[in-house]
Amino acid sequence: MQIGMVHFRVGELDGVSLEMDKWKTVLQKAGHEVFYAAETVGSTDGYQIPEIGLNYQPSLKIRKNAFDKFSDYESELDFKEEIQKCVDKTMIKLQKFIDTYEINYIIPNNMFSLPLNLPATIALYRVIKNNNLHGVSHNHDFYWERDWCKPTRRFIQQYLDQLFPPIDLPNLKHAVINSLAQTQLEHRKNLKSTVIPNVFYFSEPAWEIDDFNKDLREKIEVGENDILILQATRIVQRKGIELAIDLLNELNKPEYLDELRAKPLYNGKLFEHDNKIVFIFPNLIEDPNYKEKIENKLKKHKIMYRFCNDYFASERIPGPEKKFSLWDSYAHSDLVTYPSLQEGWGNQFLEAVKAKLPIILFEYDVYRADIGIKGFDTISLGFDIIDKDEEGLVCVSQEKIQEAAKKVIRALTDPEYRNKLVENNFQIGVEKFSLEALSEYILPLVQI
Repeated sequence: MQIGMVHFRVGELDGVSLEMDKWKTVLQKAGHEVFYAAETVGSTDGYQIPEIGLNYQPSLKIRKNAFDKFSDYESELDFKEEIQKCVDKTMIKLQKFIDTYEINYIIPNNMFSLPLNLPATIALYRVIKNNNLHGVSHNHDFYWERDWCKPTRRFIQQYLDQLFPPIDLPNLKHAVINSLAQTQLEHRKNLKSTVIPNVFYFSEPAWEIDDFNKDLREKIEVGENDILILQATRIVQRKGIELAIDLLNELNKPEYLDELRAKPLYNGKLFEHDNKIVFIFPNLIEDPNYKEKIENKLKKHKIMYRFCNDYFASERIPGPEKKFSLWDSYAHSDLVTYPSLQEGWGNQFLEAVKAKLPIILFEYDVYRADIGIKGFDTISLGFDIIDKDEEGLVCVSQEKIQEAAKKVIRALTDPEYRNKLVENNFQIGVEKFSLEALSEYILPLVQI
């Protein structure tokens, strides 16, 4: 088949773009031709349509008036006419994409689940209907999961009801990334869907210390025998990083430090009196206000930390201003924290499984529903938030913190226990969440 995959952007580091690349790999291996259409195509090949993107100014204005404040139009009729004008222009571009590549199967990504560009969704819907295209709407997130999505006009709500996702395209199947979304979609729209989880590249070579990254600890000013704790996610409030800080505060108590110093660590290194537990953040700071809150908490508890995104890029960059990849941070780390309060799936969780590192996590809803039940062995902070402080930072019970601290010590000092834990997790990842597993989910679905 000639498959068109459509999104606001492709070839970027956002989760949707990354999952699209995995789908494309699987579909091409199965013999299909796959073509991208998006506003921006980043580092990949694709058909550029500015009108379907997140930065197209007329659509940004429409989104503001549809969901924030209706203020830029004399009347509702003027507003509707502006939307229609954008729809007409976008339909021409989308039809050209369909004709140029002889597309006979379409896979929209989030175009029918989030109204980030309302005219683009309306245009795509009409083009699919006009061409009687078969396809799968790959829905990563839904509008009802977003606080900002409150229509200012009744006809905007009607668009949400009818098109997000479409209720009258019988040739369009639906895929969601977790069972909670599957339940909500059927409840709200009476639409059946298939759960297709996010996956990762488990068959690729292991991330290891090599000639390129061997100086990473030196660059970020961390000692060779310091214990490196990695928070690989972006810094936004729903990542629950304060829970990891509470755990590190517990680990810095004398009784735990004495245990770490009593014998060699799992890798043979000696953790001595001048060594520290260091918390590192190599990813983007997307919420400066939240970053300030957690930094204040780190300082309050005298925890060593490094905000070191300046040393990292999406891929390795050699030269005088060299940059490490995110995977290089995994190669040097001893543990990964993943205390997210809410996730649509759990990409960084799978990255840690791939890296064969023990994982400290808060059991968010999707983890409990779809991931943990596969048999992963983690260091759990539980699944109950018991309080918030005046800064809005959450906490779990001290009992849970202490239980987790004991398991961390064992994972750092008992090589046999640690190896069994990470190898078990890795094998589950290969069987359930690899590209090979993805083909078993996708290929039966992508059929006419």
